[in-house]
Amino acid sequence: MIKVDLDKCIGCGTCVADCPAANITVKEGKAVHGKWCLECGHCAAVCERKAVASPDGYDPSEVLEYDDSAKFAIAPDQLLNFVKFRRSVRQFTDEPVSDADIAKILEMGRYTQTGANAQPLRYIVLTKDTLREITPIALKSLAELDVGSVDKKAMRVPYQYLDFQSIWINWYQAYQKKNRDLLFHNAPNALLVVSRTCNEMDGCFNAGHLELMINALGLGACMMGFGTFAFDVSPELKQRVGIQKGESVILMMVFGHPKVKYLRTVNRKKVRYEKI
Repeated sequence: MIKVDLDKCIGCGTCVADCPAANITVKEGKAVHGKWCLECGHCAAVCERKAVASPDGYDPSEVLEYDDSAKFAIAPDQLLNFVKFRRSVRQFTDEPVSDADIAKILEMGRYTQTGANAQPLRYIVLTKDTLREITPIALKSLAELDVGSVDKKAMRVPYQYLDFQSIWINWYQAYQKKNRDLLFHNAPNALLVVSRTCNEMDGCFNAGHLELMINALGLGACMMGFGTFAFDVSPELKQRVGIQKGESVILMMVFGHPKVKYLRTVNRKKVRYEKI
């Protein structure tokens, strides 16, 4: 619950105007917080008098003051070029990602917005050994899947364009005959975003931010739509990584040190939009 220091509060109403839950009022010249709270921290962030404390259960020492805009600003053109240059990487060295870099990636996810600030996500980082163990399980589960019994929209792939069943069978055969991993690309690490609410919108927000940090660290990543779907259909995979009852893997990505060097950006189709 939000706490207001009445000695500091001047009842200016700034927090009232910015509360998304409309849960703050000013009474007798002081801000009063209601019972229902998103714990979003808007009131604490906007208060010039620092009269609003961080919600219970949050570390106040993590709060950063906006005292130097240079610490927070990113030039728009530079950000756009950064995104233009990113690639989905499918060639990795054997070098594992350091614990320090993984911590930064997860910190990016922790600060990504979630619907109603519910913060329902948790993360599972898979090491190289675990990935090698689950690769044949995932490939087998896809290759032997009864596609006709599955909602194709749940497959997270452009199913209208691909004969994915044949693709999975070929991948599984390539793994069996040549030990070639065409699913996880022999990546040294993978990241699972897990939620009890199966809130895929939160996963979408997380995916973009997580990959930005991965690229900022000089690493590469590839979103695993097929891998995510494999966790949907394989109880064995869920059990192996500790997915609990009621939870879902809403996003999987592999990541690591790129074994390939890209020399330029590539183009995209012209943007389609309407101004109405």
